[in-house]
Amino acid sequence: MNEDIPIEVTETAGDWLDRLAANSPVEERRAFAEWLLRSPVHIEEFLRMTALRAELKDAMQPDWVADVLNSIDSKVVEIPQLALPSRGAQRGARQHANPGSRRLAAVAVILAAVCLTGWLGWQISPRAPAAPTSFITVLGEQRFVLLTDGSSIKLNTESHVEISMTPTLREVELLRGELLVNVAKDPARPFRVKIGDVTVEAIGTRFSVYRRKADTLVAVVEGRVAIKRSQPISDPSLPLLPAEPMELSAGQQVALTKDRVSTPLPANLKKVTAWTEQRVVFEDETLTVVVAEFNRYNRSHLIIGDAALTERRITGRYNVNNAEEFIKVLDALEPVRVQVTEDGHRVLYRDLGHSSH
Repeated sequence: MNEDIPIEVTETAGDWLDRLAANSPVEERRAFAEWLLRSPVHIEEFLRMTALRAELKDAMQPDWVADVLNSIDSKVVEIPQLALPSRGAQRGARQHANPGSRRLAAVAVILAAVCLTGWLGWQISPRAPAAPTSFITVLGEQRFVLLTDGSSIKLNTESHVEISMTPTLREVELLRGELLVNVAKDPARPFRVKIGDVTVEAIGTRFSVYRRKADTLVAVVEGRVAIKRSQPISDPSLPLLPAEPMELSAGQQVALTKDRVSTPLPANLKKVTAWTEQRVVFEDETLTVVVAEFNRYNRSHLIIGDAALTERRITGRYNVNNAEEFIKVLDALEPVRVQVTEDGHRVLYRDLGHSSH
């Protein structure tokens, strides 16, 4: 069992593996697809369990599993090789896999790479060329990158990373955007995320890094990380990271700028990781912040057309793809009027024809 995935997800994935059959009714196939697309975590665990069962039992699932997802989203990517965590037993099983189990790669067509309900899995080899491997997500796209050492990286919308895997080091440079890393322990090969001249080194952990315009947020979900400068700062008058690496434990986060680092604070981990389930969480945030967050994921933007709305405070959890749901909530707080532009953007104004709630 993958300890980073809730037990109920693992149990449900196993239940679907038991229930799937060539003669399954359409209703059951639709229910399976809906569950699978509800979260990339569901996709990840279903693929992992499918491959694991195939290696242990040489089991196969019917072809309609791929067909169901093809019918829902035409932009589907077939993964050329399904990479599992590099456990010795699994490596041995892959080396002796028969043609039937190798066909499991076809199951990976359920991973869509162009919309938020899809993730692209890929394999990065430690024996790859010295040049880093780049992964870029566009607006509204997320990706899941599985490394051959068992580590995984989830990329949020509009992100760019370069991954270098060598026999002595695993390094991910975050050039833009946001990622969530699940690091497999390997004392001989440190795992580092580089942001400019700052490095975040994992100590067997799961953590997120969000590179924003003004600063970079680092939050630890599990384990610990060490943060340090890879280069000295020229101005000695500015408060710098201490000479020794700064350690963060699970549940802590800091904000990093070019010249300074904040005091570690408690992190709302549900908020930090909500994007992995296509959700955004707000805690007494201004409408300006909320609108900017929705616009990270959608080509059709929300625009504040009334300055009096900018400081309206918002708390709640929303689907990043469902701005209409959010507008209804906002309208309940303060009546709003929505004007749709020729480009499909929605401009929000106060509805002065109604009294404020």
